[in-house]
Amino acid sequence: MLTDDQLKNEVMGLLLAGHETTANALTWTLYALSQNLWASERMHNEIQLLLDKRKPASPDLARLPYLRLVLEESLRLYPPAWIIGRRAIQDDEIDGYHVPGGTVIAICIYTLHRHPTFWENPELFDPERFTPERSASRDKYAYIPFSIGPRQCIGNSFSLLEASLILTCIAQRFELHLLPGIEVQPQPLFVLRPNRDLLMSLHP
Repeated sequence: MLTDDQLKNEVMGLLLAGHETTANALTWTLYALSQNLWASERMHNEIQLLLDKRKPASPDLARLPYLRLVLEESLRLYPPAWIIGRRAIQDDEIDGYHVPGGTVIAICIYTLHRHPTFWENPELFDPERFTPERSASRDKYAYIPFSIGPRQCIGNSFSLLEASLILTCIAQRFELHLLPGIEVQPQPLFVLRPNRDLLMSLHP
């Protein structure tokens, strides 16, 4: 049972922390699609077949599996929360290293999501790596865009819901192409964002 203050803090975290991270997730997804037009075309076709011009609703998302794969792969390559910290509550040992209680452990999700031990061709944009068949044998700790365990992001489900609906609405009207000559690099600040504005052309 949460107290009123605890509930207020959870809601504030959900709304405020989720605003910038979801916006960045959508930015990177549109960038990835602009660099992989074959995936963009497949996603657009799926949306067109299901919805035509009808506005999407949350029940529709279960019938847009490729859109979800695109989001998952974008979050793998460009996790907005690219690094997280955890404090050891007592002495521990990790892979032969002594970790004194109170030590802050930093986990670089960006690196983990591109580690060749867990990911074949890790730099390649490949949404189908998240199909149930290809995900079945993957270590559950290899993909943690929202962290994992009791400290997992409270906005996990909400973020994926709103990102999916927004991406669907955009894709119903436009395909976005990055303008020629635009060089984009990840900028690891509080969240992982592009190092410059993404200048895009809109194509109906």
